[in-house]
Amino acid sequence: MCGIAGMVGASDAALVASMTAALQHRGPDGEGVHLEPEVGLGHRRLAILDLAGSPQPMADASGDLVIVYNGEIYNFAALRAELLAAGVPLRTRGDTEVILELWRREGPAALQRLRGMFAFALWDRRTRELHLVRDRLGQKPLYYAELAGGVLLFASEPKALLRCPAVDRSLDLAALDAYLELYYVPAPRTIFAGVRQLLPGHRMTWREGQVTISQWWDCEPRSPDPRLQSVEAWAEAVAPTLAEAIELHTVADVPVGAFLSGGLDSSTIVAALASRGAALQTFCVGYGPEGASYEERHHARAVARHFGLSHHELELKIDILDDLAAMVEGFDEPFGSWTALLAYHLSRFARQRVTVALAGDGGDEVFGGYPRYRGLRISEHLGRVPPGAIALAGRALRVLGEPTTALSMRRWGRQFLDSLTLPPGERYAAWVGKGADTARDRPYAPETARRIAAVRGPNFIAATFDRPAVGDLVARAWYADIHGFLPENVLRSTDRMSMAHGLEVRVPFCDHVLLEQMAAAPSSMRVTALASKRVLRKIAGEWLPPEVLKRKKLGFSAPFGAWLKAAEARIVADWLHPDVIRRRGLFDVNGVARIVGEHRRGTRDHALRIWSLIVLEQWQRMYSD
Repeated sequence: MCGIAGMVGASDAALVASMTAALQHRGPDGEGVHLEPEVGLGHRRLAILDLAGSPQPMADASGDLVIVYNGEIYNFAALRAELLAAGVPLRTRGDTEVILELWRREGPAALQRLRGMFAFALWDRRTRELHLVRDRLGQKPLYYAELAGGVLLFASEPKALLRCPAVDRSLDLAALDAYLELYYVPAPRTIFAGVRQLLPGHRMTWREGQVTISQWWDCEPRSPDPRLQSVEAWAEAVAPTLAEAIELHTVADVPVGAFLSGGLDSSTIVAALASRGAALQTFCVGYGPEGASYEERHHARAVARHFGLSHHELELKIDILDDLAAMVEGFDEPFGSWTALLAYHLSRFARQRVTVALAGDGGDEVFGGYPRYRGLRISEHLGRVPPGAIALAGRALRVLGEPTTALSMRRWGRQFLDSLTLPPGERYAAWVGKGADTARDRPYAPETARRIAAVRGPNFIAATFDRPAVGDLVARAWYADIHGFLPENVLRSTDRMSMAHGLEVRVPFCDHVLLEQMAAAPSSMRVTALASKRVLRKIAGEWLPPEVLKRKKLGFSAPFGAWLKAAEARIVADWLHPDVIRRRGLFDVNGVARIVGEHRRGTRDHALRIWSLIVLEQWQRMYSD
């Protein structure tokens, strides 16, 4: 796990050094720079494998290929053994050299052999080409900026690219619109007009000042395997793949721990590790009395006690505004999901004891855990309900108001009903964006609205939902999430908040072999109107105590409503003050006041909306003032 940066088409030693230094938090254990007249590569290292060796930038034995690499190849030991058996002399014990030698022998086809998370830049002196590659699910970030004269900059985070004065850091209005709908900016855009992200599963090649981008991996829903007709059969087929994925994700020469909430996903990972007799340390976050409806520590404690693990608990008592600047700096752009705050604190806590932690990210997407998947199942049966009845039910829920507790069925019900009459792709996009009436909740000033209307593209989620050639509504939602919500929200937050503290977080549920196997599972193996994660529950039933399987889903949550209320006076007096709104010119003062007022009165839960506006204002203060 590391940070990478560099340039091609020119070589500026001072700039490459500055870009690399900006990523020190991602790699506190070492640094290196490689310079040639046409290219500069920089690397910051977090030592996980081959601690004394594998320095980067690294050249292959011939000197023709040079790489800077961020990530982990979990099957590198098998690939390394294969190379040694073929007579390839290897100088190190790590995975970086394995990538180099596979690429030398197979070229881009070698990517299909890699099982892991990675982003790398590889300079080929023979062809004078620079290859930028990002892993299948976008677990590792990769940003770039194209400059005049065919110069290309790249880096693990935007902050490194912004060290170059020529990078356009003005606000991208289409990205702003996406952010206010989704609470993140989906690739390939960023909030900066001059910075872009390489899409997950894509490869970029620079040659003679020209750039080409191609997709090297996708995973559309596939026709069900006719040999597997039951949940039991699917569980029997998938269990070995899942166990192997979890085992592979433990490869390290440093201490490994795991995040443990006591829920199904994290408990399954911990159970698999405990079955190996691993001396595992686990980490959980909890809250004070204001967070009773979000509390999971007693569940996590029970699982850790069941397996005899060394368990550590963090009780969060925070002022959300105290960490606002650090969180924004971690992302370099507005990121509106408050769960990033939890990831930030939990990662800092875990880093005191371990360098690597396994997490349950991806379990909801791969196995079908989100309530919205079940909502799609239910919505298929409500097509005959008169629209007037649906509208009436929605109005009734609005009258009742929306409490900001962890399990607010009224909030979920309102979002469900508001979107029920939309086409399936737009319906799902509305649920992912936390509500259908996002235009009303994006309180643009008239001029901002006019300019955004001129650049607004198709709905990102809806377009992805409609892309697969085959698949029912749940299968399409699964596809949309592994190309949208998972990489752009969940995995981005995990990477940036953990790497802010030099912690490597690994996510076994995002193993591509497991994902491709589940691509052929019928949606009924994931969810029904009354059940979720059916295959995973059947597998975990052999590994976990029964009380874990019976738990209701809570998710990675916190008493954010209470924290927001405690900071409300300062928020209104500062970040959302009318004078601040007028000076920025992006939003309508009355529109912002309406959102704050509705939330204060309890008629609408606008906590995420308000937080997204606060984060945006903080970003402008740090990056655009």
